[in-house]
Amino acid sequence: MAPQGVASAGNGTHIRTPVNWAGAPCMTVVDRSVDPVYALSYAVPFEDTQLTPDEVEDSRRHQFFALCRDRRDEQYLPNWITSADLDAAVANELGDPASVDPSVDVLETSAEWAGCWARITADDARRPITFEAASEPVQWDTSALEAGTWVVEGYTWEPWTNLWTHRPGAFKIVDDPDPAASAPAVAFDFSEQPVYVGEVAGITGCVDAMAGSTMRLEWSPDVIGLEPEWSLVEEGIAVNGSSFTYDWTAPTEAAGGPVIFRATVDDPMGRSWAGYSHAALSVLSAPDPGCGDEGGFIHDDCEDEVGAGEGGGGCAVAAPELGRTTWGGLGWLLFAALAGLAINRRGPWG
Repeated sequence: MAPQGVASAGNGTHIRTPVNWAGAPCMTVVDRSVDPVYALSYAVPFEDTQLTPDEVEDSRRHQFFALCRDRRDEQYLPNWITSADLDAAVANELGDPASVDPSVDVLETSAEWAGCWARITADDARRPITFEAASEPVQWDTSALEAGTWVVEGYTWEPWTNLWTHRPGAFKIVDDPDPAASAPAVAFDFSEQPVYVGEVAGITGCVDAMAGSTMRLEWSPDVIGLEPEWSLVEEGIAVNGSSFTYDWTAPTEAAGGPVIFRATVDDPMGRSWAGYSHAALSVLSAPDPGCGDEGGFIHDDCEDEVGAGEGGGGCAVAAPELGRTTWGGLGWLLFAALAGLAINRRGPWG
């Protein structure tokens, strides 16, 4: 079923092509006293240029934006950039304008994001989704931005339903490279992974902050449609250097689904920044000790099937709930395998 307000356009079931940010650095400092222009590299998983007859003329393009705060992957970003974009889609009868709330669904009039976003590329300079276009970095002029920490988002313009792709990591836009001259920044860089209750997972990331800064680390179940319920892991963690690793032991109450993290860095001048993990951990209930340690992720090497009935001799291993990490991650592995040749051959980082 199409989303609310979507007409039966020819591209209605076409999967939108995301920006590929693989290999992007975790922390990037742009020192405007040296050069305010940053070459923003990206890639595309495959080319996507074959429009259906009812699409808008400039459909299937990529555009780039900076946001003044990080967001969780489940947090909504407006589907539309401007009312002009919406009007163009309505003119082609791609959807119902009555389903759009300008204060929520249009970035230029969004109450939540007012004053907290900036274009990296102009609306009329959206890039075709081709290897050739992606081979040229976007020249991001940061001159007009407020100094501080920003995150970058890729936007796929293909109405009626457009797509946002978060770029991992953070940017510090500064006029003085001394960390004390600007607010702190923090980001995560660990990969999605399964972990059993009681096992230790390395939570890694990057940080840029003045001496004497501290970090607070929290975790929450990642449940689609629900606000996170943050639990404190530790606070007052000393920030030393430009990276961190925290050994997190998965608690029993985290079992059954994906878990995300939030890191907040506070500096001695009262400035702070919060970063969210854009990968999650799938926390699994501990396996029955009778199964041994030779089993796989979903199935083990007990004599019978996992969860075998009474008298069957099988070992009951709790399967993870269907979440964006455990099963979605396996799907993305297949996607990456199919697109890998193009990405590896055309990607901007080697």
